[in-house]
Amino acid sequence: GSRRFGSIFKFVVMALFGASSGSFSALPASSTPLFGGSPAAAPSQIINVPGFFCELNGTMTPLSFPRPVIPTPADDGIEPAPGDDITAPNAVTAARLNRVVCVGTANVGYSDAAKDTNVLPSSLEYDATICEGTQAGRYGLNLRVCLEYSSTFPSEGMVVWLKKHLQFINDEKLSQLVLIDTAFEDWVEGSRWVPITTDIRYTEEAEAVVQAVITSDSGQTAGKVSTKEFTVDAKLGPVGSKGRMVLTYYCDNLYSYAEMHAGGSADNHRRAQLVPISFQLPWAAIDNPGIQCNIRIRVQAPPGTVLLDPAQNIMAYADLQRSLAEPTRQSSSIAGTEHQCAVIPSALENAAAMAWHFSRATLPPKPTMVLAWLSVPDSDSDWDLLQMDLPKVTSAMLLQPTAEDERLLRVGFPGNQSGQLYRCTVRTEAPARQPTAVRIHTDIVISDASGSTGMRSRSTVGGTVRANFNKHEERRVMKRLEAIPKLCEAGVLFPQDIWRTHFVVFDHDVRHEFGFESKVQDLDSATVAALANALQPVPDVTATAHLQSSGKQGLLTSLSQALASLRSVQPGGTTSFVKGAQRAASSYKQQSKLPGNVEYTTFVNFDTDGGNNCGPCFDAITKLVKDADVVQGHVMGIGSWVDQDCASKVAAILKGSAELVMDFPEDAAEDQHFRADLSRWIKVLRSSPVSVKCSAGSHVWTARHGQRHENALECIFVSGHGVRFGEPDVSELMYTKSTIRGLMAGDMVTLYIISRLPFHELARELKIEVAGIRATVRSGAETMQGIALGHHWLSLVGGKLPETFSSNSSSLCSRLRNRIEDDLSFSWNIPSTSGSTAALGRANTENRPPVSKERQPLEPEPPEIVMEQDSTVSGRGGAGFGGKGAMVGLFGARPAVGMFGAAPRPGGSVGSLPRPGKRAGSFGARATAASCFGAAGAVSDAVSASPFGAPAATSQCFGAAAGGGVAAGGGFWGNQKRRGGKGSTFGVPAAPPKQEPASPTALLKSSRYMQYGHPEAPMAAASRGIKAVGVLAQYAVQSINMLAPPPEDPLVATVLGNSKPAQPSIEAVHHGFRCDSSQQTPIVGPRFKSTSTLDTDLTESARRSGNLAGGSGYRIIATRADAMRMALAAIISWWWLLWPDQGGMFGQLTIAHGSVHDELATQNEAWLVQSISVITSLPLSQP
Repeated sequence: GSRRFGSIFKFVVMALFGASSGSFSALPASSTPLFGGSPAAAPSQIINVPGFFCELNGTMTPLSFPRPVIPTPADDGIEPAPGDDITAPNAVTAARLNRVVCVGTANVGYSDAAKDTNVLPSSLEYDATICEGTQAGRYGLNLRVCLEYSSTFPSEGMVVWLKKHLQFINDEKLSQLVLIDTAFEDWVEGSRWVPITTDIRYTEEAEAVVQAVITSDSGQTAGKVSTKEFTVDAKLGPVGSKGRMVLTYYCDNLYSYAEMHAGGSADNHRRAQLVPISFQLPWAAIDNPGIQCNIRIRVQAPPGTVLLDPAQNIMAYADLQRSLAEPTRQSSSIAGTEHQCAVIPSALENAAAMAWHFSRATLPPKPTMVLAWLSVPDSDSDWDLLQMDLPKVTSAMLLQPTAEDERLLRVGFPGNQSGQLYRCTVRTEAPARQPTAVRIHTDIVISDASGSTGMRSRSTVGGTVRANFNKHEERRVMKRLEAIPKLCEAGVLFPQDIWRTHFVVFDHDVRHEFGFESKVQDLDSATVAALANALQPVPDVTATAHLQSSGKQGLLTSLSQALASLRSVQPGGTTSFVKGAQRAASSYKQQSKLPGNVEYTTFVNFDTDGGNNCGPCFDAITKLVKDADVVQGHVMGIGSWVDQDCASKVAAILKGSAELVMDFPEDAAEDQHFRADLSRWIKVLRSSPVSVKCSAGSHVWTARHGQRHENALECIFVSGHGVRFGEPDVSELMYTKSTIRGLMAGDMVTLYIISRLPFHELARELKIEVAGIRATVRSGAETMQGIALGHHWLSLVGGKLPETFSSNSSSLCSRLRNRIEDDLSFSWNIPSTSGSTAALGRANTENRPPVSKERQPLEPEPPEIVMEQDSTVSGRGGAGFGGKGAMVGLFGARPAVGMFGAAPRPGGSVGSLPRPGKRAGSFGARATAASCFGAAGAVSDAVSASPFGAPAATSQCFGAAAGGGVAAGGGFWGNQKRRGGKGSTFGVPAAPPKQEPASPTALLKSSRYMQYGHPEAPMAAASRGIKAVGVLAQYAVQSINMLAPPPEDPLVATVLGNSKPAQPSIEAVHHGFRCDSSQQTPIVGPRFKSTSTLDTDLTESARRSGNLAGGSGYRIIATRADAMRMALAAIISWWWLLWPDQGGMFGQLTIAHGSVHDELATQNEAWLVQSISVITSLPLSQP
């Protein structure tokens, strides 16, 4: 159960004034650090990650663990070279981090009250599911975002109009978050949500229907959503007290990379991919009413997924924190002393799958994200134990969707003909080889011999990394040598085939190049056995004599020289993957090609202990794959300096996998490694260049002139590395065959088919041919289901194709593409990316006053995306958190005061009187403007201060600029246009249409890291806000002590009649606050406070009439006690961010974070004042 606040704050007062306030303890240390070392680390070995917290049962614990012992080359006196990756194992940079950022603008209109701009949501939810992506080895994301908007006038009808940016998933622009589904909800009868599902309509029709519902008393609520120019456009109304917009997104390619393990035994050999993803939370000053916003994050992942253990990977978390802080030091948009906070969510109990969650009743007072750093088990081990005696044949799997999905994938052909969309996976295998065919197979070993390979191994293997590479690579060669006779027996290799092995040893340049080759016929079982004995460090004399007598002396000599060269390799200088890859490619091309029917295959082993120091290594690897007939490759990374991102990307280019460990494997783990390597190698030996032809005969239908023959299927897309469509095969008169080139036998491709035949007939007629041999076709269940499948097809037809996809231009002309796009958009209820269709929904809700066209919200203008080079706006705005400018701009912050007021000007004191002709400032506040609960500061008289707000006529919602008067639109967590019409930041011409979605960093900069309210540095906002809350408490003390009038004698009523209605309660009279529109003071009844300015207060009549005095995003403050409860709720929910060293006091709080408002509602004003007085005495912790 939760403690009551009274006892909690009694303890707080005792701790502050009578007892010591103990420090907040860190999470318990791991008893067995991953990389060794004493579990009981000395205090100097504790790693604290500033601003990072672990959340458990509502409590956030600062991220702090003992430093693990991580062996590095520096332990052996080897200094890192420029470009070396010396971050911790498993670290990720901010640019690669998958980041969800919700940035947009919302405006509202009412049936009677004046419209408003820059309206903030009252609730924000992220519900994310990590799933398998559309490409092998990739991960996708299903994301549900729920934005809730509460009405300032719940008795009226309200219309909400939102425009929100679409985004890339990370700064490397790996993939987009694409809108795939939309729904709305309306709160009715004060007790339940009415769901409003949507159907796709053409955009013009959807807008007309929504307008008809909004402007009539139909008892309905309607909403519509469309996407255009990478912006989501959503409108909902009329709603009563509150309404929701539910947007579902899909991303088909999250950033992931191979996880590094400790190495050693097989127990530490868990193969996994790391998928780091964060969810940015909005933030606001403690005194901004916009801070009252419920947030909830839920993340679900595949079975077996775990969070990257902070105890074992504390250094990786610390490196991420530094990477997140780096842009703030380089950019003028954020103060260099500030950093972003991060919360690691807690596991969700009783979840059907692996899930984590985080929730709070208020926003954080600093930029904060929820970080889920997932370790997902690798579902594809990348190797099979192949049976040598079973010849392989090409197989195809025609994937049948569920009955519902199949119905939704039905599209139209010209001539009133219908077609069906299917996917078909094809696993190619080379046809039986001709006895006279020759294969030349080359094993290329690109081996790192940089200086860091001089590090000594800490495992029982011993020796330096380079010495162990020499042993490992020698054993790999010998394993393959031993396999060749068995491969001959199985028919994989023929006697006339040639096996070559080519070593390229590099550091910053090529240091050694050597190799050998042999005809397979020379490697019979007896010869291989003799070679194995003769090539030992101490050669077997008998074996050597046998090879000499059998005429194999030349073979023995070439192998002996190659292995001797390998054994002699020593560590060198810096590292350049480029040099090694370029030399391997050029040497391969220099080898003469043999005439006749010759097949060429290459397998690449890339062995390294670091990363690429210089040069475009990915381009060099890509060229190697193209020039050297590379079928597949494998990356082996050893040690803490391995660049995991680089290794993972090199492996992807090589069409293989990466294995990253801290040290060389031992015993069973080493045996498992070589078995996997040998299986990958054999798979490549089975491979050869192939082309695939796809057809299903002809389909006959009747037109006006008679029968027509059409292709029964068209293959319109293919997915696979390097694949492309060739000219159609016209060998048959009545139909053509799609031809796909660029494959190697062993590759798996996915065909995207539009068929005129039903599934079972297609499965019978489908012909997949490889080198003229028909493949075996089976049917199976479609692996993708539901909205993800529909979105996948629509994104291919209507969007930009991923790099691994190719389109068949001879079949998929533009008119057919548009036709399919419309069919899929309508069937799946997904708005088209072109904006031609929109999602429309309506439902019976309640009879509400209609909202006329004139009273509907102005068109919102989403924040202008600020490019890296445009992080400052000279002459128009300030220079970032704490920056200054000619006027308050997109990032400009000026010295200002906030809700409840801030520091008094010199000479002021509590209870000081206002100067003549100026506004009243509570408790020594500036005389230039009345502040909510007291104003602040020694700033110019043109700047004003306020509770829950920002400066009047100087800045707008979410760091936007206003031009005075009523602003026309808002910047939702970003900029704001000036008055009148549709415009852009500071009233300059609107930016040209976007050519692509925004990157997370661009969104964060444009929105000041999703800040609600006036531009301020986080610590400055926190300091000012806490002071303002203190001033409010001081004013409340005076108000509480005001004497109430004596009670009336009952006989008075008999003489004078009944009394007039009672005056508003003392709490509802806002003494010291002047309405910025009517100049009424004090404000009696509810006070309306702008969330976008620091000092704009209105009476209810002024707010209703639309005299907004330059403010926007107004929220209602009924009483002084309500304002104090708002601030206390935020403090209680997020005290860890402001006072992490005050765990002795706040650590006693056991109130469930979801019930903080209910708990505070039971406390009277005197209790609130006492609590605030204690808290505001605490010094804030500096970042």
